[in-house]
Amino acid sequence: MNVMKNGDKDPRPAEGQERRTSRSAREVSIGLLSAAVFAALFYLWGGELHPLAAGRLGGIFPFIGAVALTLAVALFLSEWFGFAGREVRKVRLAARDFLFLCTLAFALFFLAKGVVEVLPEVPSWNRALPPRLFVYLIPLPAFAMIVRILLNSEVAILFTVAASVLSAAAASGRWPTLLFLLLCGTAAAARSGRIQDRYRMLLAGVYTAPVCALGAVALELAFHGTGGIWWAGLLAGINGLIAAPIALAVLPMAEYAFGYASDIRLMELASTAHPLLKRLMLEAPGTFHHSVVVGTLAEAGAAAIHANPLLCRVAALFHDVGKVGKPQYFSENQAGQVNVHDVLSPGMSRVVILSHVKEGLRLAREYRLGDRIAEIIEQHHGTSLLYCFLDKAQPLIQERRASEDTFRYPGPRPRTREAAIIMLADSAEAAARSLKNPAPAEIDELVTRIVNRAYLDGQLNDCDMTLRDLHAVGRSFTRVLTAVTHARVEYPETGKGPFTAGNVP
Repeated sequence: MNVMKNGDKDPRPAEGQERRTSRSAREVSIGLLSAAVFAALFYLWGGELHPLAAGRLGGIFPFIGAVALTLAVALFLSEWFGFAGREVRKVRLAARDFLFLCTLAFALFFLAKGVVEVLPEVPSWNRALPPRLFVYLIPLPAFAMIVRILLNSEVAILFTVAASVLSAAAASGRWPTLLFLLLCGTAAAARSGRIQDRYRMLLAGVYTAPVCALGAVALELAFHGTGGIWWAGLLAGINGLIAAPIALAVLPMAEYAFGYASDIRLMELASTAHPLLKRLMLEAPGTFHHSVVVGTLAEAGAAAIHANPLLCRVAALFHDVGKVGKPQYFSENQAGQVNVHDVLSPGMSRVVILSHVKEGLRLAREYRLGDRIAEIIEQHHGTSLLYCFLDKAQPLIQERRASEDTFRYPGPRPRTREAAIIMLADSAEAAARSLKNPAPAEIDELVTRIVNRAYLDGQLNDCDMTLRDLHAVGRSFTRVLTAVTHARVEYPETGKGPFTAGNVP
């Protein structure tokens, strides 16, 4: 949806700018450090790749060849992933993602170089195996798994192609090596989608191993005959089996350094034993219940359009966590109490309500929830209006002492389908609370009105949601809300009439 609608404004608060500046500084620091490390590795361990660097410039600047080669490889990766990011629908790479992929590709290059140059020098192995067979131990399957788990399948395939080219170059540019790496990387990526626990991760490695072994046997037979096919199959099978343990070891470091949250990490965050969820349950029980229902709605909506249901459910649990600071100012926590906003000015109410997004971001960073959840917390209201307080502020607006824009959330608007789904689920659940014994048709009308309002207000302009997606999400919301708000049979009063199994609802 690229058509601009009413309210198509995207203000950026100073706090958001500071946070993005801090993140950019961290990415630049990691990028410069990685470039320096890889240039040094090229200089120390890649002399045969740039032999002409010993000329006149090489005599003045010994590092010139290594720096030039690092730049060339970085340009290749930049053009490759940049083109994919512009032209492939599901490849949306931020600077963090590009830096992560380049770091993995460079690391794999030197691992491949170590495999084909260091392992053959081991005396016991050198006598038993031809040196060419060690290419079947290049750990590309593990890296392809990592990319698939942290990003998505399209990026994993693109990474596999680029990393295969670089790793084959490290293995002296052998044609069979390139084919094998393309095969085993694709096989590993294909078997590691939606992995939510370590058992499934290990199982993905078990399923990858036979494909790697079969491919190695076929390539060895085609290019070198029958002499080493059994060793080739064995080494390739081992490569597939150890891919999962390697990925499990690298994932926590990648999540910490780059702010990712894998599905395994999301499952850990979803536990009610998490300290932040415990705080939410104890300090804002109404908000916690609201978040659970929003998570159920969002999970159903994501499944309907093949988004990420687990991310939606877990992010929904935390989307309103900023309310723990002032829970009594939010209606779901005011059961049996006076509404404090009745005695506050619209402007003061606006300040308190808007602050829960900023507080949620602070808590997300404090508890290391990951960038994906933090971004959804920031975006789940977009730049929508505080309609209730806007109505109360109409006299001030008419006197030009306030404006409609001051009663909008600061944004940004949802930039992913998951963030948009949670925005719609949040509004639908809150609106459904006001209905008394609603009929399914009434719920359907309510959901349709909420979806249309978000669309016409321009809140969905920055995310990849189609009209077909919106209809599917709306239908799933209606189905879940109809079940959640169904009427219950009234229990008889104590002491009046028999209480038998026949009148138990």
